[in-house]
Amino acid sequence: MCSKMKRLLFILIGSSLLLLLSCSKKEGESNKNSFFILVNLSDNSRSGKDYVKLWVNDSLLFSGSYFTDFSEVNVDDIWGMKVASFNKQDKDSIKIKLRLISLDTVLFSQRKIVDTTFYYKIIDIPGISITDSRETGHFSVFDTLNAPTYWRIE
Repeated sequence: MCSKMKRLLFILIGSSLLLLLSCSKKEGESNKNSFFILVNLSDNSRSGKDYVKLWVNDSLLFSGSYFTDFSEVNVDDIWGMKVASFNKQDKDSIKIKLRLISLDTVLFSQRKIVDTTFYYKIIDIPGISITDSRETGHFSVFDTLNAPTYWRIE
């Protein structure tokens, strides 16, 4: 009787462990296919004062006010506001269109509205941060593959 209980217990523990491992593998696989896009306007004081529209492959994925709450306490927003998250399975690159609209008198290089459209290769990277520093008049794109030091928190 004791050996039957040990065997049953061994089977239960083994199958539970196998189930747990298979679930964690599936979760990792889905994360490999997820992709995010952040927008960073480089200044907390702009929260609610700018409007962002983002299209990916000609589909509008985000339209709303820019908001960030980066501080020494809240480092989640250090690279910008998340404006899109999607499954990148079977895609090697995407077309991105970004429109920034100033809702007050602080302009983007003397312009109230700025647009950019570009293609970006998304293989082997989990996401990108699109930055407009407002003064320079151009956009920058940072990703974990081409700008790994940008993503390091020290």
